[in-house]
Amino acid sequence: MKAVVSFALITYLLTPQLVCAKKTISIGTSEAPPHTINGKNKGIDLDITALVLNKLGYQVNFHFFGLARSAIEVHAGRLDATTPIFWQEDKPGIYSSNAIINYLPTVFSLAKNEFSPKSLTDLAGHSIITFQGAKGYFGEEFVMLSQQSHYHEVNDMSVIPQLLYKERFDYAVLDKYVFYYFYFQSSEDKRNDIFDEFNLIPQVPSSVAFHDKQLRDEFNDMLKQVKTTEEYQAIIKRYFNRTQP
Repeated sequence: MKAVVSFALITYLLTPQLVCAKKTISIGTSEAPPHTINGKNKGIDLDITALVLNKLGYQVNFHFFGLARSAIEVHAGRLDATTPIFWQEDKPGIYSSNAIINYLPTVFSLAKNEFSPKSLTDLAGHSIITFQGAKGYFGEEFVMLSQQSHYHEVNDMSVIPQLLYKERFDYAVLDKYVFYYFYFQSSEDKRNDIFDEFNLIPQVPSSVAFHDKQLRDEFNDMLKQVKTTEEYQAIIKRYFNRTQP
């Protein structure tokens, strides 16, 4: 009986330590508000990732290395994970999770212009503002648009919503979360009904890549549960000002 009591006591004393022993997960990322925000270690992707890992009993520590370097560090085992990562096949040392959120590349125009494009080719002949490097992401039709004289790319995505609002361009092409995040930050007019949105570009799943396959699998299981919660929607509303489309 004494041995049983002693074993139970030892188990009781060790259990809190075992719970606390779950390590901090080091995650590499890159600056891209509102998905990832340097200085605050916040953002849609980072908050969702942290929420899932916290529910698994882990703490998180974000490092803003840039996505290319982060992927290298994960593969080598010097980082535990990186986000966002866009779909790639699993290979030893780097395993992609299910999508934590879908990026929403969207074509925007001012509602008062009453444009109604049905495809990207309908944007031809109009002035377009988008982010630097966009022509490398959206297929051949978009590459053709990029060759016209009224097509412009800017490095600073924060100016794009205001350039459209001020009627400098007919169309803006940007992730919907990014567009409204910067629009609501920079504009006194908080209405979003002044814009029309056209979903002419496929959504892009954003994931987390892990060095450890078992941790990736645990993450996927918890992510499925988290996506059904109000906590998940609250993260999106925090940066987007409305629930996920």
